[in-house]
Amino acid sequence: MKPTHKGRLLFLIMLAAAMMLSACSNGGAKGTNAATQNGGTGDSMKVSISMFDRGQVSSDEGTYEDNRWVKWIREQSGIDVTIVPVPRNESQNTLNVMIASNQAPDLIWEFDRAYIGKLVSQGVVQPVDEYIEQYSTSYKKYLEENPELKAHLTFDDGKMYAVATKRPITAVANHGMWIRQDWLDEIGMEKPQTVDELIQVAQAFEERYPDSTPIVGPNAVDIYGALNAAMNFQWYLEDGQMKYGATLDRFRDAIALEKELFDLGLVDKEYFTDSNNQRANQLWTTGRAGIWMSQWSSGQVELMLKDLLANVPDANPVPLESVETVNGKYGLYQEAIPHIFVAFNKEMKDPEAAVKYLDWIVDQGWFTLMNGEEGVHYTKSGDTVKRLDSDKYNKEVLYANEYAVLRQIDVKPEDLIKQAADDELSQRLALLSAEALETALKNEFRRDIPYQPNFDEINEIRSTLDTFIRETRATTVTQGEKYTADWAIEEIRKEWNRLGGPEAEQAAQQWYEDNKANF
Repeated sequence: MKPTHKGRLLFLIMLAAAMMLSACSNGGAKGTNAATQNGGTGDSMKVSISMFDRGQVSSDEGTYEDNRWVKWIREQSGIDVTIVPVPRNESQNTLNVMIASNQAPDLIWEFDRAYIGKLVSQGVVQPVDEYIEQYSTSYKKYLEENPELKAHLTFDDGKMYAVATKRPITAVANHGMWIRQDWLDEIGMEKPQTVDELIQVAQAFEERYPDSTPIVGPNAVDIYGALNAAMNFQWYLEDGQMKYGATLDRFRDAIALEKELFDLGLVDKEYFTDSNNQRANQLWTTGRAGIWMSQWSSGQVELMLKDLLANVPDANPVPLESVETVNGKYGLYQEAIPHIFVAFNKEMKDPEAAVKYLDWIVDQGWFTLMNGEEGVHYTKSGDTVKRLDSDKYNKEVLYANEYAVLRQIDVKPEDLIKQAADDELSQRLALLSAEALETALKNEFRRDIPYQPNFDEINEIRSTLDTFIRETRATTVTQGEKYTADWAIEEIRKEWNRLGGPEAEQAAQQWYEDNKANF
């Protein structure tokens, strides 16, 4: 086992031990009683809910569990809510430990439908149809107005196991590339339009700026896959047949691109061990990288751009459109229409409280959690919300956005400019974000089916295969010419077959035939 795996295992064991000690100190209370453990009193409605810990809460704001917004939620909703943070980069592993030790919160949420599907298969979560029908008003109405969501929320037994709202285009767009236009101007080159031109530009960056790392970024590997229409975790229709992305020739091409960039010295040699992306982001924000493979934008991306401009005032970062590969031109990763999947723990004590809480969020709570306090963080003119002070917002409100697990947002690129504060830097960043959003959505991300199939054969294979793919990629990319992309894809296919891949393909094909009329 590698040291990183040992560290992760030790962390999870320690977390489980801490949870079990906490349970003992509270009379063996389950996670579904977490609200009682954290100050719930009397007969008030109580609910606990998971939250991604992204490290965004400053010490003077408090913690993810206890801050101004958690207090506000309790006051405004009338629900005694308990927030259960999980580290973003270890969210599923951490939730799995919580589930195994009966410490999982009432409401478990993820962006990944496949993870919710795995919990369905394991019997961890329960159907929500009857609860919505019996207790809901606001979300029930929302679902009636957006019926296309229901197919995404319904699993193999025909029942709904999650609730979700639709993504605005700002959340459909996800990955994005950025490039230093000032560096392009220095070397007299245009933005690359093909992968060969991308490599040429990166080589020119390295020659002109020898102390730089031409290409960095937390999403580089997925971007290589998307450019080749071969995300390793996604199913594709190949001549009407369901095929797993990691087994395709196009995925071999993605690995080949990754290896070529590494061999040419155009990427950071340490990116395989940069698990929290700290080094990649530091290279970008300190002006020592020319191409950043990250996201189109977000509060965090804007902060990175802001840091870059503070460190290198003459820098001119601009969005970079997808480049064409031998497999064609495709967009970078874009999300399916559901935003956050919120599932109900089967051990939940009070489903009515959970539904009332979600009703309150989708009806009114989401707006304040996304925008802050009127007159303090924003002003409003008609339907336009205008941010007053970006720094104040980023410190006091940004971390609270994901408390709004359900939200009703309709936004256009130009709205980002209207909503930004009036100072010169905020307007510049907003203009860049609007351009980046249009760039990210300009080319279609290849998604052959609206959502991925979910059944035990695939879930079991993926948990093992994902690790094998990462290790095979690392060997191929870093261990010299002996290991090629052709070798890598053959190894991956062998492992796929060993794990029962052909049977999974048959199951996926049957699933497709059974469901395609609903797509």
